[in-house]
Amino acid sequence: YQFVVVQNPQEIITNDKVGQLFSRIINFKKTGYKEEYGEFVLPFDSSDFIATHLLMCEIQPNQDLLPVLGFKSVTLANCDSFRIPFPMLGMLEKKEDPNSEYKSVINDILNQYRTRKVAHKIAYNGSFTVHPDLRRNKNLMKYLWEVGFSMLGNYYVDEEIEHVLAVCATKFKVHEKKQAAGWNYIDGMGAQLSPYLSKSLFEASLVPMELKDVKLKCEKYLYQYKDMWDKKITFKKENDEILTQAA
Repeated sequence: YQFVVVQNPQEIITNDKVGQLFSRIINFKKTGYKEEYGEFVLPFDSSDFIATHLLMCEIQPNQDLLPVLGFKSVTLANCDSFRIPFPMLGMLEKKEDPNSEYKSVINDILNQYRTRKVAHKIAYNGSFTVHPDLRRNKNLMKYLWEVGFSMLGNYYVDEEIEHVLAVCATKFKVHEKKQAAGWNYIDGMGAQLSPYLSKSLFEASLVPMELKDVKLKCEKYLYQYKDMWDKKITFKKENDEILTQAA
């Protein structure tokens, strides 16, 4: 297996390897979410083109990379630059109403970072996906959660992100796993934001969560799979060139 990071794919999509890999990321997400939410689920949006995709890929015999675990991260700064909504706001849509109260709480958090002119320090973390073939192995999944948290921690520490937001599916006890990993529920309107039924995920129960003090909270995961993180392949644009960079 190989850790792979794809930064801002819309900038580098003309690279043959990136174009092929991005197509596989979309198909991988669709396959993973379809298993749980049905054929009409769309686990991607415009932010996927400007996000960073963090992946664990299976190395094929011909050296192609096949994503089997992954998630995306996108900063508020990137969303504002491209004039697209911060993805979490769309994920807050309820089954029967626009959920304006929850959106108000999240917008208050986002505006604090805009006011401080540090919109690059807050990010949305979402679309955590494991290929169904791996997910059916319950013993393996214990390790894959650790892999995911290790990738997440190392990435956010390296990028100096100080605040991460997400919505977590209660069906798979993601909220419990994240709470054990240092995440907290979000307070707003004088109370903790509770689970709600998501419109985009076909009435799945989701709960908003946040991660602060990233380095401290992620410390126990930083050295797990660190060797794989240090050997990751990064696709990104730098100085007007498309780089395939080994760490």
